[in-house]
Amino acid sequence: MLEVRNLCKKFGNNVVLEDVNFCVGREEFICLLGESGSGKSTIAELLIGLNEPCQGEMCWAEDSSNFTQYVYQNPDRSFNPFWSMEQSLMEPLLLQKYSKKSALKKITSMMNHAGLPLELLKNMPSQCSGGQKQRMAIIRALLCNPRLLIADEITSALDPQTERTIIELLKKFQSSYHMSVLYITHRIQAIEDVADRVLVLEKGSIVESGTAVEVLKNPQHPYTKNLLEACLYFEKRKKSIV
Repeated sequence: MLEVRNLCKKFGNNVVLEDVNFCVGREEFICLLGESGSGKSTIAELLIGLNEPCQGEMCWAEDSSNFTQYVYQNPDRSFNPFWSMEQSLMEPLLLQKYSKKSALKKITSMMNHAGLPLELLKNMPSQCSGGQKQRMAIIRALLCNPRLLIADEITSALDPQTERTIIELLKKFQSSYHMSVLYITHRIQAIEDVADRVLVLEKGSIVESGTAVEVLKNPQHPYTKNLLEACLYFEKRKKSIV
């Protein structure tokens, strides 16, 4: 669906991305893993057109570039603080020429799918929890029928249980809507059971890639090994086996 070739990005003299290559297949769940400042969000910004690369290309199958949606780390960026959640969710559907009745029916179905009470639709963003807002931000993105959903550190401010709920919801929606997901994170613990492939980014370069099992159970690059050791991943796996 998407092939990224030799992507480079500089801000002034600062090289943020250097010769980045990867592909995203149809209905694939890809995890982009790396520390803060490694260039993960810059890749996302290039993919959705918020920035232009210095060189390289992003080759989309057919017109998939027009069907990409982005979910922010901070869900408040997805909502107008002066609109109810219903108004914010309704907007992308009304722009697609849905009637209000059919739009509300679709929103209700997705809220139920996400396990969210319909009463939340009457709330303002400030009246919803972070986890609730993030789930509704995902719903809002899906209302645009994306072929690729980019989720940028969407659980970094949430507790582990809410994080797991969000990721499971994302995986469920991916299956239901037959879309691809580029999941950006620094939290290794969250991705083992959901990612088809993992890309490890260090200082703007992809240093390792493979299936989740290959990368997380048998890392080859020193940086990947350091990431895993830093989060006590190996120790936790040993305890789970015992």
